[in-house]
Amino acid sequence: MIQQKIIGKTYSLYGGKDTSDYFYDNLADLTNMILQNFKNEDVLLNFLREISGRKRTLKKESKRNPVRTPLGNILHSAEQTLSKYFTDIDTHLKNLTLSEKCDSTLTTSREQYLLYMLEIEIVNRINKEKFSSSEPKYAFLPHCLHDLDKECLSASDGTDYVCKSCSKNCSINEVSKLMKRRNTKAYIWREADLKKIFRLAKSSGENIGVFGIACIPELVNGMRLCAKYDVPAIGVPLDANRCARWMGDFYPNSVNEKKILSLLN
Repeated sequence: MIQQKIIGKTYSLYGGKDTSDYFYDNLADLTNMILQNFKNEDVLLNFLREISGRKRTLKKESKRNPVRTPLGNILHSAEQTLSKYFTDIDTHLKNLTLSEKCDSTLTTSREQYLLYMLEIEIVNRINKEKFSSSEPKYAFLPHCLHDLDKECLSASDGTDYVCKSCSKNCSINEVSKLMKRRNTKAYIWREADLKKIFRLAKSSGENIGVFGIACIPELVNGMRLCAKYDVPAIGVPLDANRCARWMGDFYPNSVNEKKILSLLN
């Protein structure tokens, strides 16, 4: 398992500490504070999803002083609490190529990251019990978590690739074992058609649940896709974004297993 701090292209949930545990503590406290101004978690979630795509509005509200709107309050509070977990977002956005600027994931703004972090926390709170009671339960893990010093021997079972436990130093191996012990089938997401899986589950009357691990923007996208198909999804973001899409090559990455266990238990 990876022991050193992991620094990503635009964020690192270590925030200068030796663990990403503090991120989840900070995020939980921030979410509790923001929820005091909303009727319930569903209302806050709908607000975040509705507003997070409006980059100009987000930028304008983040700069407004004094703060006058609910959105402004959220952005300013989130910036104060979560900015320590960002790396150099501004430089990343400035250096994007023309083709990369067409990629909505790569162009995720600072304000969107703040709202996405909150959205992940809220979705987990809403869906944790629903996921727990689902059957079957699937987990989709990113290939970038595998041991980069060893050839991955995973193989497809017809749905997607399954870990073969070929390395003791592989995060996918460890997480797959955690999932198996909690009746959740873990896949390395390479080729699975989630929409097809959801449609087949619905037609056969299965109450499917999904656990996702991905970088922050991709995890949010996955959770929203699941919501469209009324599939309860929970998930944990990677500690940083370090795959070839972001960095030009693959670099070792990690995910907080304590947070995974807290959602599975």
